[in-house]
Amino acid sequence: MSEFDVIENEEVGMEQPTMPVQPQGDYTRIIGLDVANSTLKIWTDELNLKYVNTIRQINDAGLVYSFKTDYQMYVYDKAVYEVGVVSAAGSGGRGISRYGSEQYKIEALIGIASCLKELPNLSNHEVLRVVTGVPSSLAKNQKIIAQIKQMLTGVHEVKSVTWEDVKPITFEIREVIVVPQPLGTMYDYVYDPKADALNEKLLDQRAIVIDIGWGTTDIAILETARVRSTFSFDIGTSDYISDLQEDVNSNVPEASIFSLSPHELDLSLLESPVVETPFGQYDLSAYVEKHAKNQAKRVYQEVMGLGLEFNKFYKIILTGGGALLYEKYLREFFNDPRLVIQNNAVMANCRGFWLLGNY
Repeated sequence: MSEFDVIENEEVGMEQPTMPVQPQGDYTRIIGLDVANSTLKIWTDELNLKYVNTIRQINDAGLVYSFKTDYQMYVYDKAVYEVGVVSAAGSGGRGISRYGSEQYKIEALIGIASCLKELPNLSNHEVLRVVTGVPSSLAKNQKIIAQIKQMLTGVHEVKSVTWEDVKPITFEIREVIVVPQPLGTMYDYVYDPKADALNEKLLDQRAIVIDIGWGTTDIAILETARVRSTFSFDIGTSDYISDLQEDVNSNVPEASIFSLSPHELDLSLLESPVVETPFGQYDLSAYVEKHAKNQAKRVYQEVMGLGLEFNKFYKIILTGGGALLYEKYLREFFNDPRLVIQNNAVMANCRGFWLLGNY
């Protein structure tokens, strides 16, 4: 997988919404935005975008013009940033410290600009409705919600910088809607592409969404399109990567996978358990299986420890990158025919945010 994946919607591997692309109210475009710890995702009516959510500031702006690079560079508020570099530091922090930070704002605005610049029919002044999500534990924190809305609302200019030219991208975010992250997956799950509408019968059912992300696992109980209750705990795929790195480096020191950043290792393992390091090629299958099972068990035990009445759920919906990594063992532990892994689980929240903005 490349650091940047720009995908025309018909290529995503699932049926796409066919709803007409019409401005709603005063908006020219609706955007689903998922500023996750691992990857930043954008969903629009025409395409979607996904890249490793790393960002670093380049202190010498002159370097931008002195050499060609495969990475994406942007200027925002007179500072130059390089994004999507897998070896760079990832989006930092968890909880309130992250969502109230200036870095979160920069990540979000550059992400939106990255998407807009790929659109063939971009206007000189896009007016956007942006729907995004926060972990379930923050969904009722009105201070954080207000802060996110204040940071993102307004007119912004981000310049896309290449070796050849500088392209300004101007857009106005007129409305920001912030919802619990698992609600995005629920909207994605109940969308019926054949009817081009939400399946009201499914929407009325009581379901639980378990979203296993990079930094947290978020849980939402939903019924009649409403979030009835939410839970969140600090178990994410970053823990899986950290535990695996420590185990491998203790037992197979010659593999030296600490030379890989967490994002580099994560991307590599999604492709194959055989990883390339500066010191050779190593098959980590046994370690991958061991730690995937351990993490799946942790998630399962935390969920079951909530004392929820599982017999009342119509579906148990797993989503997020961790749902794919641990699918085999999550199915084994839950052992329940109602359990489903949401299609394109990595993008499900983001696509659901976009759907939510349209309905």
